Parts: sequence; structure tokens; C-alpha cells
Amino acid sequence: MRLKVIACEVVRMEVEALLAEAGGPRAEHEVEVQTLEVGLHEKPEKLHEEVQRAIDATEAGFDYILLAYGICSNGLAGIVARDVPLIIPRAHDCITFFLGSRERYQEEFTQHPGTYYYTCGWIEDKESYQEEEESMMRSRQEAAHRARFEEYVQKYGEDNARYLMEVESTWEQHYDRAAFINEGVGDIPAYRRFTCEMAELRGWQYVEIAGSDRLLRALLGGPWPEQDFLIVPPGKQTTERYDGGIIGLTES
Repeated sequence: MRLKVIACEVVRMEVEALLAEAGGPRAEHEVEVQTLEVGLHEKPEKLHEEVQRAIDATEAGFDYILLAYGICSNGLAGIVARDVPLIIPRAHDCITFFLGSRERYQEEFTQHPGTYYYTCGWIEDKESYQEEEESMMRSRQEAAHRARFEEYVQKYGEDNARYLMEVESTWEQHYDRAAFINEGVGDIPAYRRFTCEMAELRGWQYVEIAGSDRLLRALLGGPWPEQDFLIVPPGKQTTERYDGGIIGLTES
């Protein structure tokens, strides 16, 4: 089959490693990869726009377009398949890729909700401005809080919006663990050192978690079982689901 992969830059190294393997997905398929910048997930509407643009610009001749994204704050809700069917993992965000399944993602979140995850792609993107990371994190967090507060005011009124923001701020203050997800790709000692430094800077515990390429490998090579992937036929549109499936198709 001829496959087009549209992926977040944060998973590029893992995608390249899998495609370079002897006997990997490229042994059976012709695979073309397009990556989009990391920061798109901070603005779901922009992420939606850029992913849809990449889908629309894909030339004829591909059997499937594989999206190496989670639903990412609803950024992939409302995506439309054109002439080529889409394959989308049932994942909340890219951390699901690095842990290998949404079940393990949920297990980690339930057991350790105050964890901030670091991966090789994320660290590679950040290393160019390590010294500015703290101020950037604060400014991004403030911008996200403002946007979220405005959204809550429109939906629930100002008093309820302030209460919801207070509850969320209390939860955010309880980050206490920096977890490096070791996927065996790239400069592991450097990534480990970076995460340790971030943990020490913030007074968090450092832990290392073994990653899994199970979900990403299945995305790139198939088959695509329904419990892990959504197949979007041409002309169909995605929507968020609240029944555990994460992403589904809109009603015809």
C-alpha cells in the first residue's frame, strides 16, 4: 500500500526509527511522511486548520492517510476525509503514543496525576531555548488560563467560571513528578539529564518510565483494529466521543 503520514514533529524521531527498521513498515508499504510544528497543539483551532490543510493538499494515489496525532484538546474533532480514507489513533494526546496504549495512559494518570512527561521529541524541541523555558511556560500558562476563563464565562457565567479556574489552579499546583519516557531513541543520557535538571529546578521527583512503540508501530504498519483506531471513509467527518472511544464519526 501507499501510505501518507501526517505527524506532529514531537513524534518524528520515533516515526523515523520505526520506518528505518529492517522488516519494518517500509518493508511492506511505500510510506511518505509530512511533519507539522510542535506548537500547534497549544491552539487546537490552528492544529485543526493545519492538519486539514495537509489532508486537502495530499495528492491522489495514496491508499490511506495516517494521522500521528491524538484528539489533542479537540483539535482533530471536525476533521474531514476527502478522497483518501484517514486512520486516526484513539488517543487523547501524544503521550498515549509514547506509553503504547490509552489503557496505560489512563493507568499512569490515575496513579500519578501530578506528572509532567518529557519525551525525546519534546526535549529536542526545547533544548534550543532551555534558559527561556521558565518564562515561556509561565506566559503560555497565563494565555491558556485567560482563554479558558473567557470560554467558561460564556458557557457558565462569571461566578462559575472563577470557581472552575480556582479548582483547576489548585490541581495544577500539585505537579510533583517529572517523568522521562525512555523510548530508546536519540541521546538517552542527554534526555535523562535534561529531565533530571527540570525536576530539580521545580522541586519535583524524577522518574523514568519505559516507553512502548506498540501503538505507533501499529499505526504505521497496520492492521488497524477498531479498538485502537478510527477509520474515516472519504466524505466523513470526525467528532469527539465520551464513551471511551475518544474519537468517532459524525452522524450522517
